[in-house]
Amino acid sequence: MNELLRLCKKRWVSMSEVSGIIHAIGHGSTWHARLLPKEHRFQYRTAMVLLDLDRLSDFQDSMLAVNRLSILSFKTHRHLCDNVTPSGNQAREFVADVIDTDVSGPVKLLTNPHFLGIGFNPLSVYFLHSKVGEPAAAIYEVSNTPWNEIHRYVIPYRKIAQNNTFWFDKEFHVSPFNPMGQRYVTRARWPRESDVSIYLGLQNDGADELMFEAGLSLRLIPFNGHSIKPLFTGIWPQSLLVIGGIYREAFALWRKGLRYHPHP
Repeated sequence: MNELLRLCKKRWVSMSEVSGIIHAIGHGSTWHARLLPKEHRFQYRTAMVLLDLDRLSDFQDSMLAVNRLSILSFKTHRHLCDNVTPSGNQAREFVADVIDTDVSGPVKLLTNPHFLGIGFNPLSVYFLHSKVGEPAAAIYEVSNTPWNEIHRYVIPYRKIAQNNTFWFDKEFHVSPFNPMGQRYVTRARWPRESDVSIYLGLQNDGADELMFEAGLSLRLIPFNGHSIKPLFTGIWPQSLLVIGGIYREAFALWRKGLRYHPHP
């Protein structure tokens, strides 16, 4: 009986983490710390949206437009989401091609919406769940600038469960101040009733120490697309702030004399 109660409790917790919030706005901060060859640190306030890709029809005639011209918009062509019939199916298929796990449940995407048609997401994260709503896998969708390319990494949930860390090889050129011969380490706190967080570290091949770390931590509040207040307390100019911040920090690294690594 005690074992049955324990299993029921575990099932209830995992389901509540998924079903408690359908869509949300996250407010918090992101930080970067370059440790080698020279130190460089910064932290910014940030805001993102967490969208259930199977429920994008909730945003018809809302403040957040899906594939429509608006002050704030979500462009499906930039993500694993069909333009004609938006859903989480492309994300599910992407994961199924890489690992064998059940991802038939909800697909939540953490990202920045476009502002006046302008948008850039250094990192968007898909959180995929099993049929019964348990965490199953994540997709890290990485973009670079000015090349405007996209690359995606699949992260099995079992590798980062219980605050475990997962290592994977770098396959995509992002910063001109980082070489390709590197690997990532990551941890993630799955979206719960009120928060989500991502940690990324970067290590040069053959080195024991990290040369770079970054983190994102957000507090989540439910969002139905029709309330103006959550948008205008941090979301609406986010794309411009992200793009401006990237080039400002790149200029700071250049002034510190870091080696330039051209796009391979």
